[in-house]
Amino acid sequence: MARPIIWSIAALWVCAGIGLTEESPDQKGPGFISLLRGDDLTGWEVRNGRRDAWQVDGEVLSCAADGGGWLCTSRFYSDFVLRLEYRIPGGGNSGVGLRLPREGGTAHGGIEIRILDDDHEQFKDLAPSQYTGGIDDQAAARRGVARPPEEWNTYEITCRGPQVKVVLNGEMINEVSLDERTTGDKGQSALADRPQTGAIGLHCHGSRVDFRRISIKDLTTATRSGVGYVDVVAGKGSTVAPHATVVVHYTGRLVDGRKFISTRDQDPPKPAIESLDDLIVGLQEGIPGMKVGGRRKLVIPPKAGYGDRPRDRIPADSLLIFDVEVLEVR
Repeated sequence: MARPIIWSIAALWVCAGIGLTEESPDQKGPGFISLLRGDDLTGWEVRNGRRDAWQVDGEVLSCAADGGGWLCTSRFYSDFVLRLEYRIPGGGNSGVGLRLPREGGTAHGGIEIRILDDDHEQFKDLAPSQYTGGIDDQAAARRGVARPPEEWNTYEITCRGPQVKVVLNGEMINEVSLDERTTGDKGQSALADRPQTGAIGLHCHGSRVDFRRISIKDLTTATRSGVGYVDVVAGKGSTVAPHATVVVHYTGRLVDGRKFISTRDQDPPKPAIESLDDLIVGLQEGIPGMKVGGRRKLVIPPKAGYGDRPRDRIPADSLLIFDVEVLEVR
């Protein structure tokens, strides 16, 4: 397997799917961590807006003034379940951001799950993907599940590898495999090419919006070298042992979502035969334990990748993100 690196963000690994251990547990389920700490915005930063537009009153976080922009977590997340409740007024317009990049466009650089007063007259002619639960401009959700304005609604949003699932008030309204969305609508980047780690964000489009009970559950497991992994498909065949030789399909991407290598891009797709001992530490640690037929996402910090050694057009001190599918163990 070619030994790529990616976009340099050594600090990113603290965030790539690692929970906020200094925060208090949320009471809505085991493993969930509250993203609101006390009565301030510690752990959050404002992008393209004013911090004073955002207010915390007890358990409720509100954007109560124009110019709020995006309120984003300082930490980044890779694979997770996000739970929150929101409330908007008549004509309200907001959104929840997932895997938002630190630089560049926010809503269309990462993913925005829409929040809207769907039945308001001013929104009658929007594209289907712009209504509640849709991935903005890219993937429409089932409508008719949101409660009326001024009532609280509950989102549970799961990001596991390329899979994004949106549950609103207990009902599944959107389920998307990002890697199947290889063409972007409205001239925007394809969902398959967007970042796989990033911040959680709350959007203020100009109308008031209230949030509460914001909590997150990290779905990744960390190896001894800090490699984060999550199984997208568990697999049912033989288990990969350390030092094994495997037949695999893999795709590697940069932190900003750009693909730098993939066995699937060959015509026809051709899997690679690899001895784990010949690979970087992150792959040596991240692939064992997989089963044949399984698919796993790996987020590899620089120290388990190439460290400070640049390679080809990819900078040193870079985070690697791999999607690995095991076809055979030899």
